[in-house]
Amino acid sequence: MDRPDYDLNAPEDFLQNNRFRDWVKHRSLEDKIFWEDFLNRYPEKRPAYEKAVAMLLVIFGNAAEEAQDAGEGAGRLREMLSAATGIDPAETDSSEPLPLWRWLRWSAAAVLVIGLGFWWSRAGRDSRIAGKGIAVIGNSASGEWIIRENQSQTIMLVNLPDGSSVLLSKGSSIRFVKEMNGAERDVFLDGEGFFEVVKNPAKPFLVHTDKLTTRVLGTSFRVKSFPGQAEAEVAVKTGKVAVLADGDDAAKSLMLYPNQRVSLIRKNDRLVSSVTGPARTEATIPIEIEPFNFQFTPVSEAFKTLETHYAVKILFDVEKMSQCTVTASLKDEPFLEKVRLICLATEASFIVDGDIVSISGAGCP
Repeated sequence: MDRPDYDLNAPEDFLQNNRFRDWVKHRSLEDKIFWEDFLNRYPEKRPAYEKAVAMLLVIFGNAAEEAQDAGEGAGRLREMLSAATGIDPAETDSSEPLPLWRWLRWSAAAVLVIGLGFWWSRAGRDSRIAGKGIAVIGNSASGEWIIRENQSQTIMLVNLPDGSSVLLSKGSSIRFVKEMNGAERDVFLDGEGFFEVVKNPAKPFLVHTDKLTTRVLGTSFRVKSFPGQAEAEVAVKTGKVAVLADGDDAAKSLMLYPNQRVSLIRKNDRLVSSVTGPARTEATIPIEIEPFNFQFTPVSEAFKTLETHYAVKILFDVEKMSQCTVTASLKDEPFLEKVRLICLATEASFIVDGDIVSISGAGCP
């Protein structure tokens, strides 16, 4: 008997689900509608779902069809899977259900090779680089997925479609849809990021990781959850957030307020939480303690503060703007809103191109 929808959490759970296997193999319209609805109801399950789809495409041999434009991709996949399992996918009869031990064996092998094989073989057809650190990787049920990866040694600013911003730490990545038109604004984080979220009570903002989900309406906070590490952390700068450990129901969510943090440590396959005061000094990033309070501050200094904390370059005419000052408290506004408000106060305009912000205006008398 198939597991109920809410009990599908790991890739192995999907692999053992008859309806899921039929969907991947036959792609019927009825199943398409069912699984699109499933992902809308359980967006946090998407990473496990996508990994299971990739595994089955390999197992059923469809990876060869999906990768036909990638040259030797399918052959390379077969070699890696055969080496990992001792079984050639071409010799399996996909019309017969595999025993549980075989599914688990295949899933373990696919987890090892999926990053090197499946996505590599599809890269020539479905992926394109849209700029430094940006990869557009196909479509979701609600739009086109975009991935940003920080492969540098410093923080990287990512401006999200709704106007929110996130500072990605090195070795971190984030995934989101090109247009956030759904009832909720969902992003998926691997690693560490500091978020400043546009306030919108009608559309909650959710940050999903492998260990927890953070739900907010508009605030600034940091989430740290690297795959493979036992500990995760959420630290709040302004506003309040609800944190839900992976596998828990909504009733067990923890509410955090300014200068509070929660640490979650995996023990015996359970996440144990501990709510404490401000983030540890060694874990704090500079923007978490920057107040962004400007009192008749020269605009050149305000821009310098933004450059320092957001790892961007702001270009402006120093002579024209030399007499301009700004008075504002911008402690939890996202990056683009900070720039907009400063420009509004100085009757200027701006254009953003990657990590370059160009300011233009007549200046101040």
